[in-house]
Amino acid sequence: MLKLKHLKGGFNSLYKKERVIFYFFAILLCLSFLSIIIRLNNRFLVAIPEDGGSITEGIIGTPTLVNPVLAITDADKDLVELVYSGLLRKGANGDYIPDLAESYTISPDGTIYTFILKDNLTFHDGSPVTANDVVFTINKIQDPLIKSPRKIQWEGVTSEVKDSKTIVFTLKQPYISFLNNATVGILPTNIWKNITPVEFGLSNLNIKGIGSGPYMISSVDHTSEGIPNVYNLKRFKEFALGSPHIKKFVIKSYSNEKELVQNLKKGNIDQAGGISPLLAETISTNDARIITSILPRSFGIYFNQGANKYFGDLTIRKAIDLGVDRAGIIDEVLKGYGSIINSPISANKKSGNQSTDANTFDQNRDSAISLLEKGGWKVGSDGIREKGNTSTITTGKGKNKKTVQVEKGPKTRLAFTITTGDTPELTETAELIKDNMRAIGIEVNVKVYETGALNQIIRTRDYEALLFGQVVNSESDMFAFWHSSQRNDPGLNIALYNNQAMDILLEQIQKILPQEEKQKKYDNLETLFKNDIPAVFIYSPEYIYAVSKKLNLHESLTTTFPKDRFASVYLWFTESDMIWKIFSK
Repeated sequence: MLKLKHLKGGFNSLYKKERVIFYFFAILLCLSFLSIIIRLNNRFLVAIPEDGGSITEGIIGTPTLVNPVLAITDADKDLVELVYSGLLRKGANGDYIPDLAESYTISPDGTIYTFILKDNLTFHDGSPVTANDVVFTINKIQDPLIKSPRKIQWEGVTSEVKDSKTIVFTLKQPYISFLNNATVGILPTNIWKNITPVEFGLSNLNIKGIGSGPYMISSVDHTSEGIPNVYNLKRFKEFALGSPHIKKFVIKSYSNEKELVQNLKKGNIDQAGGISPLLAETISTNDARIITSILPRSFGIYFNQGANKYFGDLTIRKAIDLGVDRAGIIDEVLKGYGSIINSPISANKKSGNQSTDANTFDQNRDSAISLLEKGGWKVGSDGIREKGNTSTITTGKGKNKKTVQVEKGPKTRLAFTITTGDTPELTETAELIKDNMRAIGIEVNVKVYETGALNQIIRTRDYEALLFGQVVNSESDMFAFWHSSQRNDPGLNIALYNNQAMDILLEQIQKILPQEEKQKKYDNLETLFKNDIPAVFIYSPEYIYAVSKKLNLHESLTTTFPKDRFASVYLWFTESDMIWKIFSK
């Protein structure tokens, strides 16, 4: 049997050079073993949040109406999202999770919603949250003297207190997006009950709001002119979904985006949301890390077939659709912060069964040219396609009989006008589309209008093609934008689309249906859009959020509106500990 003294003797018999080699490999073996142990350890470790830390976020604009009934600017809505709670709250995937509500039920016909509150709910001042506070808040929204921007969402809805924890909402007709209504923040009746409608928008309570949300306002700093510019928030430990991990949250106001980004780079703030693609490029990894979320906004060219005869030809609409360089527009205008779209249906509504365009842009452009050639559109001397009116003439008799096509009158040029807004994003996109169209032989003129004038043009439908963006947040929005009943003002069907099959589908998805059944209807909607091409859908932009390198969002960012970035703020953390997965919840 090999003994230790034999090994020692064998080692002593080695030459000096051999001993050095032995030591080298022995150390290498130890380091390799240690590395394997560390990797295995890290593989089974997970970060868990610990309480503590602070975040300072910059925003554009001054919050002066920190009130869920009155909030109208993004700055107001940001603070409302932090300070107030609703019956429901938006979850990570855009779904709705109970907040103040313990549970809710919906009647089979979709007209009665019953919410039951959780036990032991309190506002920031310690007063209890009851069903009376919920109904009080809704009554204020519905009061015409207060002029709440949310009033239209609650028209035709009656609210009733069944008991201290139960609220019943009755709708005149089903409204599939009503759950979004239930996210509105709730006001404390005891504080607001003596404020008259005339005083409602002027009260100082709109500055130092009191809600039941994840953060409560501890103090507000003002400029020398008395304008609030810094909101100091502290976590509300009695928040219905659990005490937030981050102890302190500071919101600083800035007048414009350039100033906002400059203060981010200087380290005066930790993070900032809603950054434009151009300025996002100037933010280095030393300043913050960039995270993004696709916004449910569909930018595209909406055809008014009654204003330009060429749009009545599906071949031409198809050629325009194929001829737009979507990827090029996203790279050039959005600096890559966007996604290509081919319909207004958001990604989370698609089943994945729909086929996608696997062709390159060059292939699509060649296909567009081929379609126009087959349609009789020939390239003229200036590069723009044209076609004359033709008639059939028969000459000769018998064997000499011939039928020929003869052009009559002057040739017509293939051209149309794009109308759009005066924002840099829209004007740059319009010019790129103009170049894309010229490459396939179509002349495009671009008309740019400021917001007020453009809104009037949209109302009167006085355009040939409209380059515009629509926010598609729900099934109700789809109905408003595409149902034939919405073709005239104040309807929002700006493509003036009229398809009976589409109308039926849009009406059906307004109802509460099993998810699988609803998904099939969305797939059918997608097919109709691709077959009819009532508009050329181009891109959805991304929400750009420069966040602190020390911040862990816990889950992916999902935004419909800028305020949505705070929906899961109570789960965020800046401090953590590492434990083995088997010991984590």
